[in-house]
Amino acid sequence: MLENSTTSWYSSWFDSPYYHLLYKNRDESEARHFLDRLLKVLQLPKGARVQDLACGKGRHAVHLNACGYRVTGLDLSEENILHCLRSSSETMDFYRHDMRQVFRYNYYDAIFNLFTSFGYFEKPQENLKVLHAAASGLKKGGFFILDYLNPAYTLSHLKADEKVTAGDIVFHIRRWQENKRLIKEISFSDAEQQFCYREKVDLIGPEEFHEYFRQTGLEIQTIFGDYQLSPFNTDTSPRIIIVTQKP
Repeated sequence: MLENSTTSWYSSWFDSPYYHLLYKNRDESEARHFLDRLLKVLQLPKGARVQDLACGKGRHAVHLNACGYRVTGLDLSEENILHCLRSSSETMDFYRHDMRQVFRYNYYDAIFNLFTSFGYFEKPQENLKVLHAAASGLKKGGFFILDYLNPAYTLSHLKADEKVTAGDIVFHIRRWQENKRLIKEISFSDAEQQFCYREKVDLIGPEEFHEYFRQTGLEIQTIFGDYQLSPFNTDTSPRIIIVTQKP
């Protein structure tokens, strides 16, 4: 099955069981420790309303809830939301939602967009829609936190070809730069069928993010360079983790 050109790559791939099989070994402890460090920086009061934007299967949302916050998880993938709903409670709920649209106005104390869950769209204007929607959802003084790959570091450390075995499937992975996007092609066979998916994310550097946030009215407070919250360095930091605030 080749990639369906009439469907956005994120709509088809994120709903595929193969996506979750390929990424099943993500480091959960690293994700929790990263969030704990961020929460110490933000100093949100217990009971604060927070949103996990593009929540996936809810690993960040569940930890935020365990830390004492009222959590809303949003994701475009129906499969992800069905999985997350098993964990819903009076203080944590999940909804299928397009991040380019406002979910609630002036409601959240913080919105988290983590693990490169941004830059999926064909036009920069679509990225701005995401940030405008997030800004609209925040209370005055609320925080928007974006965790993204650092293009300079990513391209200098790019593994062009890789094989990953998960279960009974061998995933063949190729990566390359195409214009201002990073392409990751995942091909494999299962039950005598051939599959091919492509992940496509924008290569957005710190200067472009500064302009994005200027246009959306969110003020950058600090930029970290990794999940240990080290200072950002263009050449050596694997991540761009931007903490912004709504004035």
